[in-house]
This record gives sequence, structure tokens and C-alpha cells, in this order.
Amino acid sequence: MVIFDDEWDGVERRKEMRHIAEMIGDIKTSIEEINKAFPDGTIEHRKAHEAMINAAKAQQAFWDDLKLDIAKKGVWGLLIIIIGLVLVGLSAKLGLGSVK
Repeated sequence: MVIFDDEWDGVERRKEMRHIAEMIGDIKTSIEEINKAFPDGTIEHRKAHEAMINAAKAQQAFWDDLKLDIAKKGVWGLLIIIIGLVLVGLSAKLGLGSVK
């Protein structure tokens, strides 16, 4: 590493500055290559991912609500069937509503 002092001048400084300029050029080229992966820009890319994440959350919430609703209706349906069978059994046991 070069230490900047009064003696550091001339050829060494120009060589080091050229080297730094080349490195900066390489970095700029790399950044340009990376940015080609985002034709609409990085902000739009982030927004697209946020929209996908929000859609996935909404979809998960929909399926969770649907499963809960089906479970509730299934329990109610089963309960109605059991009550109906109990009533039919009681009416048969008591002889109510039978055809003679």
C-alpha cells in the first residue's frame, strides 16, 4: 500500500491513479452488467416482488378461510345428521309417526 506523503509524487502517483481509474472503470462495468438484469429498474423489480409476496399472503389467507369455513359447515352438517338420527330413533322407539 502506498502512503501519501511529500515524497510520493510523479511517476508513482500517476501509476497509482491510473490503476485506481481502471478499478473504478471495472466497477462501473460490473454495475452496468448487474443492472441489465433489471430492465425496468431495481425499484420496479422490488415492487414486483412485493406484489408477489402480497398475492401469496392473500392466497394463503383465502385457503385458510376456506378450510375453516368447510370445517365449520362439516361440523354443522354432522351435527344435523346426528340430531336427525336421534329424532328418528326416538320416534321409532316411542311409536310416533309410524305407518300401521
